Amino acid sequence: MAGHRMTAPVVDPIDAHLGALGAALHGPGRLRASLLAEARDGLEDAAESLSDNGVPRAEARRRAVAEFGEVAELAPGYQHELAAAQGRRTATLIAVTFPALVLGWALFWTGTPSPPERTWASTVLFHVETGASLVAAALAIGTLAALRRARPIRALGLITLVGTITPLVCVAAGLGMAVLNPAHSGSHLPGYLATSVVLVALVSSLTRAHRVLVRTRRVG
Repeated sequence: MAGHRMTAPVVDPIDAHLGALGAALHGPGRLRASLLAEARDGLEDAAESLSDNGVPRAEARRRAVAEFGEVAELAPGYQHELAAAQGRRTATLIAVTFPALVLGWALFWTGTPSPPERTWASTVLFHVETGASLVAAALAIGTLAALRRARPIRALGLITLVGTITPLVCVAAGLGMAVLNPAHSGSHLPGYLATSVVLVALVSSLTRAHRVLVRTRRVG
């Protein structure tokens, strides 16, 4: 209607700054929320301090944001912390699950009423699967040590690569053993189901790790 003007909503500088910072970050949700909450507390305290010294509220909040730093300057530090957290999660998952799968499959193979007689080919595949799993676990432990030295990009890149290759090797070896010993495949159905559950969890973690790695490299 004539005589009425549309007024744009007033955007709080702190809210806008934290929104932009949050959009630039990718990683574990709880830690990301905690980092943004800490940033908000710092900004609110700075703005309140300026207001107590006579600076108008709106100006105080703008100055607090300006003194806090640009998103492009802040994002790398926050993102590296998120990358380290994601690296620890994925590395811990690999370090625990692969040895557990090796042990579980060893028990399945030896604990059945009539253990299958392995051919030389199935024996080789079993050792390939076991070796790949143990190497992956060892590299995961090494990744956890590297993360203590604050190398999140390298560590996350390594554990993402290891976590991608090792399941492919293990699945291929497992399928090969099932083909070579078809008569005993049914008795190992619980093992296949347990392995499938672990692989789904691992793929989910690796997908998140890859996204975090891409974002961390992007922000520098």
